[in-house]
Amino acid sequence: MKKKLFLKRLKDLNQKHQQLLARKNKQRKSGNGIFDRYKYPVLTAKHPPLFWRYDLNPASNPYLLERLGINATFNPGAVELDGKIYLAVRVEGNDRKSFFAIAGSKSGIDRFRFWDYPILMPETEVPDINVYDMRLV
Repeated sequence: MKKKLFLKRLKDLNQKHQQLLARKNKQRKSGNGIFDRYKYPVLTAKHPPLFWRYDLNPASNPYLLERLGINATFNPGAVELDGKIYLAVRVEGNDRKSFFAIAGSKSGIDRFRFWDYPILMPETEVPDINVYDMRLV
């Protein structure tokens, strides 16, 4: 019975996640002539991969409970490389601890997908503090 509930919940989570990742953004009609505004944010707390947020093993997580709650994605640094837009995003957990991750999109306005793993930031002899946003060059 637990396995059946697990699989149903996993199917629902995957379906909603794929719909979010595939959603096209819609340009708003109002603008100031300099830049355009869009209906949806390009990244949200729901965009990171499901396997970051959930232990997808039914043996160790039979109720498919969220293991790493994500509160927000923000303060991105952006760069265009090989025809794609990449964002180095600060990802904040429900525990208010942050890490950085890369998300890419062909259009730069929608369909951003995170890379499979967050950025591994090596520490120097003096541990870094207050690393909150990133600049990409």
